[in-house]
Amino acid sequence: MRLLTLVLILSINNLSSQELKNIDTTKSSISYSGNHFLHKWSAENNNLSGLIKIDNENILNIGVVAKVADFKSGNSSLDSNSYRVLEALKFPNVIFKSLNIEEVDGMLNIEGLIEFHGIERSIDVIVKSTNIENDNQLFGEFTINLSDFSVDRPSLLLRKIDNQITIVFELVFS
Repeated sequence: MRLLTLVLILSINNLSSQELKNIDTTKSSISYSGNHFLHKWSAENNNLSGLIKIDNENILNIGVVAKVADFKSGNSSLDSNSYRVLEALKFPNVIFKSLNIEEVDGMLNIEGLIEFHGIERSIDVIVKSTNIENDNQLFGEFTINLSDFSVDRPSLLLRKIDNQITIVFELVFS
């Protein structure tokens, strides 16, 4: 189902000189980290779905889907609490789809949409792109505010976790 969604996101009538590549789940990951005044935490997801559309080595479009329940912190109690707070059963996926990609000073400026917790927001991401042995590798980092996605931040000792979450990704398409 996730792959079908991505194909629909990236499809265009004329694919004659264009190439679609799948994400390599053995080499790709997305992680997030956050803070509370008592501690920091992070979780990683290596079970991603994604497609990239390329024309003459130019990246035209990107789509990535990550299941909320596939983010693992190494602490099952923390993971369980995260799934509850993020309403993973109601909003199981985080979806990114590019709208415009421009190369600027050797980096990619990707304008896109991120859907998280049932809310879609515009986002701009600066991405380092490399090509190694026919693989397209994308590396980057960005931040989101949980309040922008109506996430009710949990409290510990009467103090809520920080609103800002950092997302780091390494995506390899083969």
